[in-house]
Amino acid sequence: MGQSARQQRRVAVVTGGLTGIGLAAAKALADQGHHVAVGSRQADNVHAIEDARAVLGAQAHISRLDVASQPSVDAFTAMVRHHFGPPTILVNAAGIYREAFFPDHSDRDWLDQIEINLNGPFRMIRALWGDMLEAGWGRIANVASTAGSVGAAGYAAYCASKAGVIGLTKSVGVEGAPHGINCISVSPTWVETPMMDNAIGRIAKDKGITPDAARERLTRSNPQGRLVQPEEIASLIGFFCTDASLGLTNVDIQINAGADW
Repeated sequence: MGQSARQQRRVAVVTGGLTGIGLAAAKALADQGHHVAVGSRQADNVHAIEDARAVLGAQAHISRLDVASQPSVDAFTAMVRHHFGPPTILVNAAGIYREAFFPDHSDRDWLDQIEINLNGPFRMIRALWGDMLEAGWGRIANVASTAGSVGAAGYAAYCASKAGVIGLTKSVGVEGAPHGINCISVSPTWVETPMMDNAIGRIAKDKGITPDAARERLTRSNPQGRLVQPEEIASLIGFFCTDASLGLTNVDIQINAGADW
């Protein structure tokens, strides 16, 4: 019996793959036997690379990638094709957030979040679309957020960018469907990542409480009474990137522990 499509070694690209959800997704795909290329703006950080290597092993390729820059996207994707071949799996996990209420919201903070969180996935999808089209198979997983469906004071740019990711996902899912290219977004609530640690620091400062107390506030905000782990998102992405998910596309999936936000 020939090798099944699910077992084929494919080329996977993960943006923002040195920490948090991106790193967990990269590990899930590496564990499935795929060639994994990680792109990150932190790729010149020796400590971040060492930490990622400890998780991914020596087989993963790590290079600098700034999804807010088209030349950086072009150079990175060309490098991946040269070293591994055409990528047919894409996980868009690169993202930032900056809190600001409207009176204090600068254009720079707004535009940075739109550029990285929304325009970044658009650039990466466009860059790899031809590879997936030629293969007649593709999987695109965009990391969105419950913030894309529920607004919150102080998070206007983040909410807007993630709502855009969900809309982008649905359009790409429809456009890719006739060609075997599936696209989903995954929308977590608070996940225990370095990004959440930044939020904990802000909450602790604003409320005059300890970081441990701030972490407990976020934990209690989930009806399940726990923090979602990056591996939970990664396991869904791993399943999606197999042929067991043939009909899974054009949808946003929340991993929310019962929370609206």
